[in-house]
Amino acid sequence: MKIAITGSRGNVGKEVVKACLEAGHSIIQVNRTDMDPKDKRPNSEYRTADTAADYEATLEAFKGTDAVIHLAAIPNPINKEDSLVHSNNVQSAFNGFKACGELGIKKICYASSVNAIGLVFSNQPRRFPYFPIDEDYPLNPTDSYALAKAESELQAKSFVNWFPGTKIACLRIHEVAPKEKVKKEHEENWKDLAVRQVWGWVNPAAVARACLLSVEKADEFEGCEIFNIVAPETTQATSSKELAKKYYPEARIRGLRGNRGFWTIDKAERILGWTHYEKE
Repeated sequence: MKIAITGSRGNVGKEVVKACLEAGHSIIQVNRTDMDPKDKRPNSEYRTADTAADYEATLEAFKGTDAVIHLAAIPNPINKEDSLVHSNNVQSAFNGFKACGELGIKKICYASSVNAIGLVFSNQPRRFPYFPIDEDYPLNPTDSYALAKAESELQAKSFVNWFPGTKIACLRIHEVAPKEKVKKEHEENWKDLAVRQVWGWVNPAAVARACLLSVEKADEFEGCEIFNIVAPETTQATSSKELAKKYYPEARIRGLRGNRGFWTIDKAERILGWTHYEKE
């Protein structure tokens, strides 16, 4: 396939570029600024578009592609105006989905976030009805970033009806970094990072595989589907059940053996054939 990748210079984007090229696909890297003159890899083209601010440029950037992996967004709201985070991320999703619809592109991966349920950036106390967290979890966003991700998932559910035959995989991705790096961050800021992130992480290469599989395996699902993309274990040696009982005693525990992660990932395994085999 020829795959357009928005935000290809980002942390996840670089891994997605690598995964697509290694799998034999050709790609179009879509970013807000002009091509990196050092990037002269075969089967890779560069197009410029600010997906949040310029719909026509986005439309032009997507022309001739078979699929889109839509990563472009403000990655977190820290030290940014809420109005900017919200408007940028919601509009970027809309412009990407609408351009795909107008061009007849039916295979789309959208980089959502575990924060869509209301998590690390929440402005109110987080209450979890149960663990582990599945894709049907009730949404309770209380910050601009989480709200934008939840609204963008709603857009995806709308666009598959607006343009019949469209497949959109919304990937709820967690803290993207090697385990040891995230573990260190959790140790250094236990309350605001470890506890608020529910001790989760995901390896960058694993995220890239999920992005690619979601367009390669688009025929395996209908319409819009949400997938948790999280490592199967936490960053901690302490048992997950013990952590849950101590920090979230109101949550019902449906099975957290050992240091199992607080998110279910069986749906991505079952439908996309995705596994997170990286231990670090």
